[in-house]
Amino acid sequence: MSLMLRDRLSKSPLWVLALYASILIFLVYTCAYAFRKPFTVAIYEGETLWGFDAKILYVLSEIIGYALSKFIGVRILPSMKPEYRIYYIIGLLSVSELALLGFATLPVSLKVFSIFLSGLPLGMIWGVIFSYIEGRRISEVLNVGLSVALIVSSGLVKTLGQFVMNNFHVEQYWMPFVTGLLVFPLMLLCSWLLNQIPAPNEQDVVQRTKRAPMNKKERQSFLRQFFWGICMLILFYGALTVFRELRDSFAADIWKELHVEGAMIFTQTELPIALFVLVLMFMIVFIRNNQLALNIIYCIAVIGSCLMIFSTLLYINGFLSPIWWMILSGLGLYMGYIPFTYLIERLIASLKVVSTAVFIIYLADSFGYLGTTGVFMIKNFVSTNVSWTNMLMYTAILSGGISMLSVWAVYIYFKKQLNSLILIPENIHD
Repeated sequence: MSLMLRDRLSKSPLWVLALYASILIFLVYTCAYAFRKPFTVAIYEGETLWGFDAKILYVLSEIIGYALSKFIGVRILPSMKPEYRIYYIIGLLSVSELALLGFATLPVSLKVFSIFLSGLPLGMIWGVIFSYIEGRRISEVLNVGLSVALIVSSGLVKTLGQFVMNNFHVEQYWMPFVTGLLVFPLMLLCSWLLNQIPAPNEQDVVQRTKRAPMNKKERQSFLRQFFWGICMLILFYGALTVFRELRDSFAADIWKELHVEGAMIFTQTELPIALFVLVLMFMIVFIRNNQLALNIIYCIAVIGSCLMIFSTLLYINGFLSPIWWMILSGLGLYMGYIPFTYLIERLIASLKVVSTAVFIIYLADSFGYLGTTGVFMIKNFVSTNVSWTNMLMYTAILSGGISMLSVWAVYIYFKKQLNSLILIPENIHD
C-alpha cells in the first residue's frame, strides 16, 4: 500500500504533492508541540522547589533538555538516512510521552528531571520533518505547513491543554500527559502518511542543488569555508529564539500580569501573525532567482526587527494595548524567525554546495536555546523581582537590535561569497 501511494504521488501534478505534504507537515509538527508546550499553561502558583519558583525550574529544565537535543541533532541529523526518518519521529515522541507520565506521577523533586527528559528528544523533531522539505523546487511551499505550525501550534496545543484541565477536570501535572495521549493516534497516522512522499527528482536537484548526508569531515570543511557567515547566522537566529521562547513559555504568566483571560487568547494573537507572515512567504515561493529571494528575505528580517523594537516602545509609552503589543512584537519576531529556513535553503542553492540545510539550522538552534537557558537562569537567580512582562519588553528591544545588526552582517558576508564563488567541490559525494 505504501509503495502504491508513493508511486501515485510521484506521478501526480506538483501542486497535489505540495498540498498533500504541506498539510501533513503541519499536522505532524503540531502533534509534536502537544508533547512540548501544554505544561506551560499551568501556573503552578505558590509552588517552590529548592527555594525557587517551580514553574521557572520546569521551563528551564525542559529548555536545557531541548537545547541539548539540538547539539545532539547537529551530529546525528545531518547523517540521518531517509529510510529511518519515520522511526525517528515516532521513537522521539514516544520517549517524550513516557517522560510526561513521570512528570505526572513522580515527586516534585523528580518532576524537574522528568520534564528535562521530555524535552530531550523533542529538539530533533523539527530537523527530521525538515529533511522531507529541503532540496525541492517546492521547498518554500512545503515550508508553509511548517511555518504555520511554528506560529500557531503552540497556541493550539496550549488551548487544548487548558481545555483538558477545564472540561475533563484533569489535574495540572497530569494535563501534559493526557494532552499527548489524545494526539498520539493522530501523530502515528500522519507520520506514516508523510513518510510516503517521494524523494526529490532530477529537476529538484538541478534547481536546488543536491542534498545529501554530511559526515564529520564534510561538516568541518563546510564550517571552515563559511565560518564567519555561520557565526552571524547563529547570532541572528539565537537572538530571535530567546525572545520567542520567553514570549511562548511564559505566555500564561504574561497574560495574567496583563489582566487578559481566556483559553483562546493563546490562539487569537497568533492567527493574524501566521496569516500575515504567510503572505510574505508566498512572495518568495514564486521567485526562481535565488539571490533576489535572499535580498527580499534580508529586507523582511530587518523590518521585523524594527517592528519588535518600535511596537515595544509604543507599548511602554502607552500608545498600544497589551494585545496589540503582543501581536505586533510577535509579528516582528516571526518576520525574521520563519524566513530563516528559507534563507538557508536559498543560500545553499546559491552557493551550489552539496550539503544539508539541517546542519546549519541546528547549529543556530543549538546556540539559540543555549542563550535562552542563560536568560532564564538570569531571571531565576538574579532578576527575581522583574516581572515577566518587563522581561519580555527588555528582551524584545535587545533581541531586535541584535538581529537587525547581525542580518546586515550576514548580507555583507554572503554577498562577497556569492561574488567570488570559491566553492566546496560538488563531487565530494561521488
